[in-house]
Amino acid sequence: MDLSIAKKLKDSNERIDIFNHFKIVAGPGAGKTTFLTNHINHIIEESDKISDLRKIACITYTNVGVETIVHRLGKSIDYVEVTTIHSFLYLNIVKPYLWVLEGDYEFDYASIDGHDEIIPTFSIINEFKQKTRQYALDDNNKLAKELSKLQWYLDDEELVLRFKETWEGKVGTYNIRKDSYLEYKKICWKKGLLSHDDVLFLSVKIIEKAPRVLEIIRGKFPYILVDEFQDTNPIQTKILKLIAEKETVVGVIGDECQSIYKFQGADVTQFIEFDLPKLKTYYIEDNHRSTLEIINVLNYMRNDSFFHQKSPENKRGSKPKILVGGFFDSYNEAVKLCSEDGLCTLSFKNELCNMVQYGIDNYFSDNISDEFIFSDSDRGKMIFYIIHSLEYCKQDKFKDAIKFMKKAYRKVEKFDDRSALENLKRLYNLYSEISKLNIKEFYNNYIYGFYGVKSKLTNGRASNYYKGLSYNKVACVITITDDNGKFRTIHKSKGDEFKSVLLLIQPKENFNEETELAFLLNPDMNIESHRVYYVAISRAMENLYISVPQLSTENRNKLKKFDIVDI
Repeated sequence: MDLSIAKKLKDSNERIDIFNHFKIVAGPGAGKTTFLTNHINHIIEESDKISDLRKIACITYTNVGVETIVHRLGKSIDYVEVTTIHSFLYLNIVKPYLWVLEGDYEFDYASIDGHDEIIPTFSIINEFKQKTRQYALDDNNKLAKELSKLQWYLDDEELVLRFKETWEGKVGTYNIRKDSYLEYKKICWKKGLLSHDDVLFLSVKIIEKAPRVLEIIRGKFPYILVDEFQDTNPIQTKILKLIAEKETVVGVIGDECQSIYKFQGADVTQFIEFDLPKLKTYYIEDNHRSTLEIINVLNYMRNDSFFHQKSPENKRGSKPKILVGGFFDSYNEAVKLCSEDGLCTLSFKNELCNMVQYGIDNYFSDNISDEFIFSDSDRGKMIFYIIHSLEYCKQDKFKDAIKFMKKAYRKVEKFDDRSALENLKRLYNLYSEISKLNIKEFYNNYIYGFYGVKSKLTNGRASNYYKGLSYNKVACVITITDDNGKFRTIHKSKGDEFKSVLLLIQPKENFNEETELAFLLNPDMNIESHRVYYVAISRAMENLYISVPQLSTENRNKLKKFDIVDI
């Protein structure tokens, strides 16, 4: 992004004009949350458009970001609605105005309660095949897996439902017909099921059919501020620009080098090219989070002669370290160097950091979730959701733990919140025992015989598979929404910071130095994987450790910005 015409802000406390659209480029540790809360308070103080009925909409990418901003705002929260983009659109467009689409689509309004990931059930799959007459798609598990990949895209200003990759959507030797994609969505909507993606599509359709909805939103929100805008997708940008055509002042904050959600449809050009009439552009170069030694690595990776971060407080620390050896040894070395309390272990893949957490030393990359969800039908889903529930409970996320426990027993009559809580308490009190078992033992000893579960695992393919699969190995592949643990994916660390970071690169079995360390040897911020590692490194405040299984003499000489420790 060309910042030569942008204004440099002295720091995140500097005030800007509240009456014009704006865009702010702010690197890691720049104090975006500080700027946001200060700017919100500035608007509340100076604007006559804010009242009990007319509020500021503050939109950020994750629920963690929402909680942080709410906490920082204090009493000012009375004049602000802080949400994620999907929640904002659901609460202000889809939920109150879905009826506008009556006649176009059918919805079970009584069953619609928010938006979630949808995994097609057998009844949905069966209805889909009957309505579209695609009986040749005889592998129901594969069909369910493929249909769950469908996403809405904006192609040439038209909303299109399709697969991300051209090779997706195939079941056996047959392709799912393109003209049947929408039928799958209609079946879900008729059952009251909305995906996160559907919220975007339905919002656009409601606005197109009832443009007055835009006037209502503008009246309700004279200001809309969007954080982490580099992770926005084209449909979200389209909706935001429609709102900004009149009255509402829009401000976006982001950093193109921290755009890491392409796999979810995010498009970094939405931030780079974002423009509105009379929009003003600013940038903040400060990094209050990290030491100069870590900032030097970030500046080297970014390689931007115009945008160069510095530490206003002149924080100094030790050189970042590359730990050469196995990932368990690297973890033990990092704990020894910095103590475990302030250490967060990050990796690109969920299972790698969790292997350290759960003590699994033989690396695996196995799609275990498919075996549960698509191969063992209702029993597999029950086991998988119960493990979800226990792992959410482990992080004190009780609301999500109850939700997954209810999903596990969704076919059990009268299994309500109280039943879910009682079962969660029963199982979690035995967690230390359960976590030592294989899945067959877990099921037969703790699930079978309770709440009407009558089918015991005795023999057969599923029995043999579960006998060879440990509870902890399954826990490794559980993805926690808004994970706040000490072992998480890089994507789940976004918006957070830690005293010390251990970054795990691929283990030796899959390791190619030139490929896996390209983000350090030849960094290129146009490559998303390099941006992901940039985000990981930027989470560190004082200590940064990067674990690699091997390092050649040539590459040791290239990486002199680091201390290299053989373990």
